[in-house]
Amino acid sequence: MGLRQRLALGCALIHGPRVLFLDEPTSGVDPLGRRHFWDILRQLARGQGVAILLTTHYMREADLCDRVGLMFAGRLVADATPAQLKAELAAERGQLLEVTVERPLPALAALHAAGFDDAVLHGRRLRVSAHDAVAAEHRIVAALAAAGLGGARVAPQEQTMEDVFVHRVLALEAAARAERAA
Repeated sequence: MGLRQRLALGCALIHGPRVLFLDEPTSGVDPLGRRHFWDILRQLARGQGVAILLTTHYMREADLCDRVGLMFAGRLVADATPAQLKAELAAERGQLLEVTVERPLPALAALHAAGFDDAVLHGRRLRVSAHDAVAAEHRIVAALAAAGLGGARVAPQEQTMEDVFVHRVLALEAAARAERAA
């Protein structure tokens, strides 16, 4: 998998470029090949000083970059380091908490009813953001127990670039709706 991408990278490196432009270089590459690809890119950037500009739709890859420009609907919606973008999100929304419970859909409804409007289903777990994580954890456990959904586990999670992107896009869409309504 990804033989064309590997060949394309090899061809691009033959002349020893100082700047390398890559358009979704790991698209179609298997996970092991993707990791090897990024090992090569890190060596080029850090070991040989090559400036690399790349596009990717894999947010986990964006997290590996030194600087990220997030685009949505043809507009640049963020431009900073991954750490800065995550810190901005944490300042806006608080600590990300992941809730593990036996029955996630009824638990989601219970959390919404308890005032956790930003609670979302993430696989078989729920995610909630809170500025006071300890108080939120107690409220979550109590709300779920009151709904007959005891045994929930709440654990802090690190914000991801996917979280950053989704938050930015939802904020833009909400602003656009408000603008249209005005």
